[in-house]
Amino acid sequence: MENAHAISLKLYSDQPLSLSCAGISQTFPKHQYGPAVRSYFVVHYILKGKGTFLVDGVTYSLHAGQGFLITPNVQTFYIADEKDPWKYLWLGFGGQNAPQVISSAGLTQEEPVFEAAKFSRLLYQYTENIIDHAKDNVVDNMARIGNLYQFFSCVAASNKETLPTLILNPYVNKAVAYIQAHIAETLTVEALADLVGLDRSYFTAKFKEVTGMSPAKYIQNFRLTMARHYLESSALSVEEIAEKCGYQRPESLTKVFKKHYGTSLVSFRKQAT
Repeated sequence: MENAHAISLKLYSDQPLSLSCAGISQTFPKHQYGPAVRSYFVVHYILKGKGTFLVDGVTYSLHAGQGFLITPNVQTFYIADEKDPWKYLWLGFGGQNAPQVISSAGLTQEEPVFEAAKFSRLLYQYTENIIDHAKDNVVDNMARIGNLYQFFSCVAASNKETLPTLILNPYVNKAVAYIQAHIAETLTVEALADLVGLDRSYFTAKFKEVTGMSPAKYIQNFRLTMARHYLESSALSVEEIAEKCGYQRPESLTKVFKKHYGTSLVSFRKQAT
């Protein structure tokens, strides 16, 4: 059970952006939703308390200041903590530009969790503004969409160190999008250059000019960011994390992680939790 202040709206999927629901809820202990599949995007942000989110075989233990994304047609399950049940807000939305908004904010199905503690007040206010404009007319619709963009501007600001899609060069943008979508696979500079139709040397130079690092370094950093994300938010084993991040052997991840962060995987996880 939960005490919720919420609205439901008609979703116009042919529009650039359209909200389907919004709300703020204080849940009861062990209140759960799912397993369920949505036909639209839903973003949750935790205002107080704790809970657990399960998607794609990964379990995330989350707390106040964190949020999570639910993508369309993906089965998810989440449950409030027994002793400290979460209070969260949520926004459900769709439309032709919805995938681009999600991507631009630094969220993906593979990395659905974000940290935005310093924006809690604003995220709450934008959600309240959306709830206060529940009529199906032009004025309220413009107010809702405006606040939705403001909401995701805060999410993007919290993820500003990992926004790989905000790149103006089309060749580099295509390569980065491919890296992000196939990070668990073997990736080579040669294959990326072939993908975008450029000579390897020219591609490497252009990639470094745009991103500030070589393609190989970018891939390594992205893999380490993902590994850190899983260590902080999931109960996956080191072997499972290594596989999801594109390392054929856990030892390889262990070595690179310690060199980059100055601590072992196990120690980092203990400090994070």
